[in-house]
Amino acid sequence: MKTKLITLSVLFFAVAFSNCQNNAIIDSYLKEKYNKDKLNGNVLVIKNGQTIYENSFGFADGSKTIRLTKDFRFDLGSIYKEFPAVSILQLQEKGLLNVNDKIDVYLKDLPNWAHKVSIKNMLQYTSGLPRVEWGKYFKNGDIITDEKIKSDVLNLKELNFEPGSDYLYTNHSPMLLAQIVEKITKQPFVAYVKQNLFIPFGLKSAVIHSEIPYSNRTLMAIPFDKNYKEDAYKLKISGVLFSLSARDLYNWLEQLHTYKIISKTSLKLLSEKANFSGNIQSPLGNVEFEDNKIIEHSHHGTSGNYECIVRRFFNGENAFTIIIQTNQKHKNVHEISNEIKTILKE
Repeated sequence: MKTKLITLSVLFFAVAFSNCQNNAIIDSYLKEKYNKDKLNGNVLVIKNGQTIYENSFGFADGSKTIRLTKDFRFDLGSIYKEFPAVSILQLQEKGLLNVNDKIDVYLKDLPNWAHKVSIKNMLQYTSGLPRVEWGKYFKNGDIITDEKIKSDVLNLKELNFEPGSDYLYTNHSPMLLAQIVEKITKQPFVAYVKQNLFIPFGLKSAVIHSEIPYSNRTLMAIPFDKNYKEDAYKLKISGVLFSLSARDLYNWLEQLHTYKIISKTSLKLLSEKANFSGNIQSPLGNVEFEDNKIIEHSHHGTSGNYECIVRRFFNGENAFTIIIQTNQKHKNVHEISNEIKTILKE
């Protein structure tokens, strides 16, 4: 018994020492990035549920008067697409839809092309829908609204290609998926997400904004460029502007991967990519399974000067999570996450 206790104590201190070493190396690397004006944001690194590293670098807005803290939220960019996709699978698990259903079953006001597009096409970006023309509105200084986006879809005469025959990453997919959730549940998508994802799974920091500039900037990291000029584009749009703290992003991934939010079968379905070459993504970004177990989940998102990456990977019995959120885009979050991953594996 005494020998076992000694062995356990040695293992505990060895792990603790390794974690401290990793913390110091990661901190040195990130501070170098910050000192070279290549990092403004929050970083969280977790191993097997234990925080290895957590720190904030830089400012919360362009005034340079408020320092970031771990409690600040950042816009998720394209990572928000996980939420309408997971909502759809929750409804399938309840028998309220099937991903092979055509979308005109639920969205009856769409043009004739909708009878060819399945929910699964929307999830895998094989619907044939074009990209949202953000630039058309930003160029003229217009405020982008739900009505304008919906009008673009209603006035679409034909798809870019036959559903299932090609791949095109488009924000129309999650937006229409959110509308399907609304039709089935008879409530706003934002309300559904709060009641079925945020509250039951403890995502206390999570907010879905309805406009940019934000009417409430409390604990909200504001995006700015390299000259600290805050982003000036304008949106009034629902169900898209998701913002979470790094800690709640971790909580989301942890509960998703332990099948508390949707089943393993549903998660594997959402992980399926269209069978085409190139940078193909699922609604969860990139999720890899091996021997029926998740070995990596990576997802990257940007919106203006926001940039975020989440990476969760497994090395033997160890589960690592890296989350980097920035509000001053330097297009280097992949590079930073790769370096942290290398440090953790050493």
